[in-house]
Amino acid sequence: MNEPQTKKKVRKKLRVRAVRSRLGKVQIPVALGMTVVWMLLFNAFQPRPESLGLAVLGFLVSLAIMMVFPLPPIVPGFRFWPVQGVYMLLYILGKMFAASIEVSSWVLRPGPPVKSSVIAVRMRTDSDLIMVCVAIATSIIPGSVIVEASQPEHVLYVHVLGARNQEEAAKAKKDVHALEERIARGIGTRENIADLEAVLASERGSV
Repeated sequence: MNEPQTKKKVRKKLRVRAVRSRLGKVQIPVALGMTVVWMLLFNAFQPRPESLGLAVLGFLVSLAIMMVFPLPPIVPGFRFWPVQGVYMLLYILGKMFAASIEVSSWVLRPGPPVKSSVIAVRMRTDSDLIMVCVAIATSIIPGSVIVEASQPEHVLYVHVLGARNQEEAAKAKKDVHALEERIARGIGTRENIADLEAVLASERGSV
């Protein structure tokens, strides 16, 4: 084998190794989160023929972005719990359906504009991944959207439509905490779930 062919093979192996290295840095939870944001941008959550295609395209674009611009690994990561994970998905879908009906009734109801509030919700777990998932899930539920996320303190600032007083703001905060609990039990690590259980036990003891 002559020298040019040898160099060509070496370069090909290096390219394959580089692609594998980039693929190894792809983080599926982050890619799924980016796909959700992509679908929100293109309003792809509505039942349309092209929604599935937009979801696939968004996922592929997310993979490409993560390969070109690798992100630092998420620590400690996540763990999918099958039963709780399915319950989590059904819970989010149920909240989206109920909120859609409620927001539609507000829009169609005659009278003054619906009031809203921005509430601060401190997460009960210290996982950045869970906070990101809660932020995404909150934003896809009609009537609520994240306006700011404070990472060091793990606080989400949520704009809530229809929260006109302290009682309704407290209910909205409770809903975000319930969403966090479902996500933590669905994809959280054992440490995340233990932290959540400790906070819940403390809250029950203080009542």
